[in-house]
Amino acid sequence: MWDSFLIYLALHPFASSLLPICMGCLFLMLKQKSFLRVAGFVSLCIGIMVGSILHFRWDSFSIHFSDISDKGISRKVNILFVGDSITCEGSRPRGFITKIRSVLPVGFEVVCQKGATSSEIADLLKNRSFQLLPSFIIAQSGINDLLNGRTEKQTLAAQDDLFNQIRSKFPDTNILFIPTHPFFKGDRLINNEFALQSDNSSLWAENLTSFPKNYLLADGIHLNARGNTILATVIARKLISKLS
Repeated sequence: MWDSFLIYLALHPFASSLLPICMGCLFLMLKQKSFLRVAGFVSLCIGIMVGSILHFRWDSFSIHFSDISDKGISRKVNILFVGDSITCEGSRPRGFITKIRSVLPVGFEVVCQKGATSSEIADLLKNRSFQLLPSFIIAQSGINDLLNGRTEKQTLAAQDDLFNQIRSKFPDTNILFIPTHPFFKGDRLINNEFALQSDNSSLWAENLTSFPKNYLLADGIHLNARGNTILATVIARKLISKLS
């Protein structure tokens, strides 16, 4: 329940922060009763605190000031997200799935497993029943393959098998495969950018030298809030372009 509340805040960052601030200001203007002043001060503090968390920790506002906020889509789109921990974390408050949901009308389902390789993700799909019929599938894998010692060629082959597994289950669905982002394996930065049937191979190319510092968590593998914003923005643009 608490997690759902946090996700709700991230989905509605302006209302979550501005509403208590406006209420606080209103209460503070009504100086007749002391309890209203106290309530106003508390409400104002809550609004500022929520807004600070949404901005500095979750980067929830940025995507709303991108060009996708002016375009959007008129109908609800069902999306199946498939992947490893990057996808699992994507549905959290600062994740890319939550950010996409905050700007586009999306019905979604997530199939993921933390630490899973491409072949393990494919196994998840084999006997899985799905709650919705997706119009798009956003697939992501590869990092754990490389971390577990697979070569780039072996990882590509495993991604190919995963892609075919998805295609066999959903032959008429649009599939977008997310390129592997730069990450650290020990002290070495792995910056290979490869993906199947993808026309966004330059997704992580911009500011590649500063990417780990600006867009990765301290573990050197997972995306931070800003990294999730980049990913969400690119995916949202592609969805809009395919639906327009």
